[in-house]
Amino acid sequence: MNGPRRRAPVRRSAARGRPARPARTSRQGLLYLALPVIAYVAVIILPIVMTARLSLYRSNGFTPPQWVGLDNYTRMAEDPAFRTALVNTLVWTAVTMTVPVAVGLVYAAVLNARRLRGTGLLRALVFLPSTMSLVTLGIMFSLVYNSSFGALNGVLDAVGLGFLAQDWLGDPDLVLYSLVAVFAWQFSGLSMALFNASIRQIPAELYEAARVDGANGLQRFRYVTLPRVRPVMVVVVALTVIQSLRSFDLVYVMTKGGPDNASALLGYYMYVQTFVNRNQGYGAAIAVVILLLSLTFAIVYVRRVATREAFDE
Repeated sequence: MNGPRRRAPVRRSAARGRPARPARTSRQGLLYLALPVIAYVAVIILPIVMTARLSLYRSNGFTPPQWVGLDNYTRMAEDPAFRTALVNTLVWTAVTMTVPVAVGLVYAAVLNARRLRGTGLLRALVFLPSTMSLVTLGIMFSLVYNSSFGALNGVLDAVGLGFLAQDWLGDPDLVLYSLVAVFAWQFSGLSMALFNASIRQIPAELYEAARVDGANGLQRFRYVTLPRVRPVMVVVVALTVIQSLRSFDLVYVMTKGGPDNASALLGYYMYVQTFVNRNQGYGAAIAVVILLLSLTFAIVYVRRVATREAFDE
């Protein structure tokens, strides 16, 4: 009879005395890592490089591109329509970065009040616009804002505030803020949902202790709620800015940049130059400027705000 089988000696790492990992496992790990890297390069990096390269040419999509160097970027400094779109984009980003976040936070705080009933239905109604596309909302609010038969002016007339009726989409001083109101109405629902989840995680004992100390509702909101939702606020602001920079569809559906470019954003102006005026090189240069603005915000925001909040946690 054969004696008991002996196990093959296990190769161990000389440094730690552990079994050495097979080379096949390492190759599989590199393969799993390579696939998302290749996809990222193909979908993100390569289009950015091609767009930056195209911005150095004059191209209309039909004839061969002509090298012009930095002429497309020099043209921006002399283009009043570009400067208007740039200022509109900065104003748009600043307003949309604050209004939907503040409205969503107030919604969440009010809907978490103990004495309020039917909060589930109210949350659903507030969140409903977030499930709708900006194209749908743009068409709907184009009718609401209509100066002749729009519902907004009709309601103002009905309640005796007809003197507030305006040409909401035809007044250069109002049109951008009218669009901001649509965006805020759409995104404040998602903002509310994120803040609501954060507020519901705050221990009730903190509110009870603040109430015993004599703090009123506003003081409890300031000293208990706000410090606890600050990490979520970082995420909400970032999502809001990302979404606001993608608001081309809202401008295209409602105003097409008018009147007199008063509502034109950089994304819409890039579309006009690239696909309407067939200035693909100039449109690519505008796209590079949008990318630089986004990167500037991302770097500053992450280093100054998001990182600080992470350390505070």
